[in-house]
Amino acid sequence: MNQKPFVYADINCPFCFVLHERLKKLNLINEIEWRLVEHTPSASVQELKYIDILNAEFKAVLDKAPDIEIHNPKFMVNTSMLNETLNAVSGSFPESAFIFRDAIYRALWIESLDVSDPSILDALLVKYGVEEFEFSEQKQAELKLWQTEWENGEFGRKVPVLSNGAGHFITGVQSEDALVSFFRNETVQHLDQYSACNLKFNEKVFMIGNSLSSQVISGYLSHAEYDIYKLDSQSELLNKALKQSSALILVEHSADPDFEFCKQFRAMSQSTTPIIYYSDKLTDQTEAQGFALGVSDMLDVSRQKDSLLGRLSMHVRTKHQLDIISGYATHDALTGFYNRREIEQVLERSWQTACRYSTELTVFLIDVDDLKKYNLKFGYAAGDEALMSIANVLSAGRSEDIVGRFSGEEFVMILHNTPEKELLKIAKRIQNNILSRKICYNKDESNDFVTVSIGIATTSANKAHNYTDLLALADTALNETKTLGRNQAIKLRLA
Repeated sequence: MNQKPFVYADINCPFCFVLHERLKKLNLINEIEWRLVEHTPSASVQELKYIDILNAEFKAVLDKAPDIEIHNPKFMVNTSMLNETLNAVSGSFPESAFIFRDAIYRALWIESLDVSDPSILDALLVKYGVEEFEFSEQKQAELKLWQTEWENGEFGRKVPVLSNGAGHFITGVQSEDALVSFFRNETVQHLDQYSACNLKFNEKVFMIGNSLSSQVISGYLSHAEYDIYKLDSQSELLNKALKQSSALILVEHSADPDFEFCKQFRAMSQSTTPIIYYSDKLTDQTEAQGFALGVSDMLDVSRQKDSLLGRLSMHVRTKHQLDIISGYATHDALTGFYNRREIEQVLERSWQTACRYSTELTVFLIDVDDLKKYNLKFGYAAGDEALMSIANVLSAGRSEDIVGRFSGEEFVMILHNTPEKELLKIAKRIQNNILSRKICYNKDESNDFVTVSIGIATTSANKAHNYTDLLALADTALNETKTLGRNQAIKLRLA
């Protein structure tokens, strides 16, 4: 069997971008057909559920491919129209297909631009002279064929998927040596089985009830790819809902006629999860009682079957919108890290826990050296890009460390129970990783890169002090680093 090698890939997948960059580096990219698929057809830039998964995928990509420059855009784009545009351009301008696709990839994964925004996409089309293209039926049919082949293939809905001339398949981001061997139709010696993106997300629903109405709702939700968790009692449901997040909570009215679950859950949680009671027959009086106690909706299953999924989907969308609004109150818009108010609350809780168990607690104050100088020279948009690059380094650190943005150019990192002898090593690793990004102050001097200074404060937490004392000591350490110059770190201990 002899065929042209190809790749199933999506624009909004960081693994696919890294593969694209690696194949460019190996001069293999023009020998391989790039087949565009949608691995997250329902993805939206507005939904935090996808952003959370993207953050996890992005961190995995940094571990798998530290040699490839990539920035986390902090949003997920829907690529339906984008794929149609890219494929139509490839039909009308085959000689420009790779250049335009490369520009789209880099706009998203280097410049953090929302390439699904028509104005941004149009600007790129004009820039590369490919705006006069045709959406032909043939190219649209080609997209549908690729999507069907990918979905029905034995790939577990993972991307990227690579096929060589011999018709063999592998998934994920592989090493340069592995890619060269694979596309030469040779045996691959070291294959990474865990380097692919499997971005599949089913909404989670908690539910109690055993009636015919329960079976009807479960059937509808199962076919709509919701994950349903049936609980046996009101107390079990309350315990589960307080510990785990879900998209919906469904309660059969006959199982809780006085709305006790709703009253308790609303009193004990600030969750935005909709609580919906259902029955095969509801009275106006019952509905009024439920709404007065905080129920999100009341479903009369016997007469609302046709609108059931639509009503539930509306509640899920509203929940995600509320989550976004609440996220703005606790997270920094640029980096996605906790903002100052929230990181101080996290530090206070960490202090209380460390006091309770007499464990070590450490704070890093990380200050970008001379960021004002960088902003004045290159503009605030460039300064934001520099901050995002630094944020990507910090987010790629140890999973147990918590990072927040404390001010314009200052970050806070909280480390739990870390040996004191390791702290300066961790700081140096952060500084070296930021230096490796080669963010230049002076484009004419290749060794004049953006650096960070780090003030470290550590202690065995006890009630004689407070978290604010640890924070103040880290600030003192940071100020001392400034007397030594750029790219320094000093550690102090709170007695």
